[in-house]
Amino acid sequence: MTRDLSSQESGTIKVKIKVDQNDEYDKLFLETKIIEQMNAHSAYRNKNYRVVNVLSQNSVKSIPLQIVDTFMGMVIFLLEQNYLESSNTAKIKSDLIYRFLIEGNNLMKFQQQIKLYKWTGHEELTFVNISDYVSPFMAYKAAYDSQEIIRIQKIMVENPAMPLKELRLKTGYPNTMKNTLIGYKDQIEGRGRNYSIL
Repeated sequence: MTRDLSSQESGTIKVKIKVDQNDEYDKLFLETKIIEQMNAHSAYRNKNYRVVNVLSQNSVKSIPLQIVDTFMGMVIFLLEQNYLESSNTAKIKSDLIYRFLIEGNNLMKFQQQIKLYKWTGHEELTFVNISDYVSPFMAYKAAYDSQEIIRIQKIMVENPAMPLKELRLKTGYPNTMKNTLIGYKDQIEGRGRNYSIL
């Protein structure tokens, strides 16, 4: 975020950083090191910001930290292609991320507002295009979901009055994936994937 702070603005920009509370950080004197390193970077790059303090904050009590943590988790999930795993946990996370991205213009905003850089050992960081990781995920999910929807739809056609619990058991979905099944069912019935959670 500090890379884009302009050196043309008048006066020094005071930066305050909040990090998740962790006893390990205290042992490493992380707060002091962040201040020293970032201010050295600012001076070296001729930027006009100065880190004035680093506050340790419990993420349980901080909604902004929880939001940042959630988005970082999503980005890491996509970068590491964890959606290719066959575990129920990976399927649930994939479904949640997919349902978030397809809502409104979230996909476009996600790709425009997430900026990633890779350090390759050189002085300059290399820009990483998040779209290179989002596009394969969306394609994978579309193909996977199509197969699941066809399978579920066949069962629903054969048993139109089947209650959700029986449908879940018949499709082999564990209770932890009930919301995924409801999303597929809503989509099959023409209400949209996120109908039940909006």
